[in-house]
Amino acid sequence: MPRLNNRTSAYLFLLLNTALWGFGTPIIKYAFTFTSPTLFLFYRFLIASIIFLPIFLVHRSRKHHHKINHLQTLFLALLSGPICLLLSFYGLSKTSAAEASIIGSSGPLLTVLLCMIFLKETVKSKEWKGLGIALLGTLIIVLEPLITGSNHLSLSLQGNLLIILGNSVWSIFLLLSKKDHIDPIYLSFYSFIISIPFFFLATLHSGMTFALDPQALPSILYMAIGGSVIGFWAYQEGHKRIEASEAVIFTYLNPVFAIPLSILWLKEAFSPVAIIATILIIVGVFISEKR
Repeated sequence: MPRLNNRTSAYLFLLLNTALWGFGTPIIKYAFTFTSPTLFLFYRFLIASIIFLPIFLVHRSRKHHHKINHLQTLFLALLSGPICLLLSFYGLSKTSAAEASIIGSSGPLLTVLLCMIFLKETVKSKEWKGLGIALLGTLIIVLEPLITGSNHLSLSLQGNLLIILGNSVWSIFLLLSKKDHIDPIYLSFYSFIISIPFFFLATLHSGMTFALDPQALPSILYMAIGGSVIGFWAYQEGHKRIEASEAVIFTYLNPVFAIPLSILWLKEAFSPVAIIATILIIVGVFISEKR
């Protein structure tokens, strides 16, 4: 049986990652019926840390001669893990899973914009055009509750803005780590470990107990195993085989998995405004990324 070439295997890994993370949005949203974002994240990372610990220890034994900037890695882990996820999960708890997935998929465009501003990276005219169209679509989907006057207007708008803020934190993390060679295994493990006390204290602060509704457990296990461990592994395997600029395109496919599940399972409505915004984002991405 012939072996898959690097590009084909990269596409398969990234497609697996995209599916796991894409399905994750409505699965997480469903769990919020039975638990809070902070309690969900506490148990998710507690389980993920236990599962990931042997992988980390094996990796550390093989890389013992490599110097690790632990303070820098911890800072980036805090930024990309607890802070980013706290904003994104509270945003998801206040808006629909479908809209959250569309807004989340536009994250790489924000990263490109920050790289242009702070790293002075050059952008071609077609990329500017595509970026502008996609950002217009993102703005429309963020303001969709205001445009349609939907129920729970203030909550939906607040949720969309929190997700944008979470995307911004993630983009800043990518910007800071762009020129640094951070070990991804250390970064992931530190992110898991630092998340446990962070979300423990956040749950205490909210006044909630740590009693977990059994109906939330399948979603937590899915995100701990599928979203954190397998999803991360597939993400890294895919990214190391092809260029980052090509790999990032798969991020835009998250709504392909999230939206159908949100509509069919969660019975979420998908307004004409949201459809127009989604088309604008797709067109903008196509123009910007077309080779």
